[in-house]
Amino acid sequence: MLFPHVFCTEDGRVCQITVGEGEINAAASMMALALSQKFNLRQTYFLVAGIAGVNPRYATLGSVALSRFAVQVALQYEIDPRSLPANWTTGYVAYGRDYPFQYPSTTYGTEVFEVNERLRDAAFALASRAALADDQVSRQYRARYATPGQNAFPAAARSPNIVKCDCTTSDVYFSGTRLSQVFEKTTEIWTNGTGVYCMTAQEENATLEVLVRAAIESIVDFSRIIIMRTGSDFDRPPPGVSDWEHLTTVDQNGFNIAIDNIFIAGIEIVKGIVTEWDSVFRQGLAPTNYVGDILGSLGGVPDFGLGSVTGGKPVAPAGASGGMAKHQPRRRRPLALRTVGRL
Repeated sequence: MLFPHVFCTEDGRVCQITVGEGEINAAASMMALALSQKFNLRQTYFLVAGIAGVNPRYATLGSVALSRFAVQVALQYEIDPRSLPANWTTGYVAYGRDYPFQYPSTTYGTEVFEVNERLRDAAFALASRAALADDQVSRQYRARYATPGQNAFPAAARSPNIVKCDCTTSDVYFSGTRLSQVFEKTTEIWTNGTGVYCMTAQEENATLEVLVRAAIESIVDFSRIIIMRTGSDFDRPPPGVSDWEHLTTVDQNGFNIAIDNIFIAGIEIVKGIVTEWDSVFRQGLAPTNYVGDILGSLGGVPDFGLGSVTGGKPVAPAGASGGMAKHQPRRRRPLALRTVGRL
């Protein structure tokens, strides 16, 4: 088993788990934690953290992003680019649709998650106390993104900072300008224009699906989740560098400072929660935005997508009803297709 241990402080107030890379590893590890009888997680705050590819439009190597949305951008149909219709710019097509850049009409439930914006903002304030790591070699590579021209990215050339923007989830390690632009647009569409894609990840939506299921059973409180990623590499190349060179031959030198800044920013969040536990965090920060998955599993109506499949009511715990199984078929049929009979 990968990373089978949870490490905790002596008083048990702070624990750390490594879930492994990729969606399957993350889901398996998090479900094992959620179902363990060794932990009471009902008031636990989860700081979901890792390194990521970073969108140079919004941040840079070593930057720390705190997210409201996580979007599973690769959960789509995919056609080989060599076989595309002449007027298509991508081979990715949302489920239930027959043309790119539409909202999926067939949903699995893990496409989009939204977490507590008030908590995200509180974590941003705490993380902003940190003095982030940086180094000369990273600065040198970042400077290449400031080259004048249509592909210049001023944010990429700046020093690492704390930002509020959103993350994607994909087991495929995508890289390059075209793919990044496709998933940037996907994030925008699937969050009804609210989400801003700036970090790539391979685990978030898997982790969040486990926590939604655990929240249905009152094992965890889904309003106590913080999503944090640090930029270790850019998702697209600077001017004058090909996608292939950017991925395989250019050393971006962002890995070390990204690893360092997980701790440097993360420890400020942890210290803030522990220090202000009695005055602020014990009772929690009640969300003012929708919190949960694309289906409305935890109650309320998503402010993205096709609304709640349960009429705004939370899914009952296992054994109390048919759970989501009796609602989900509503999202497994095509809707408003351009070509009749095609899925």
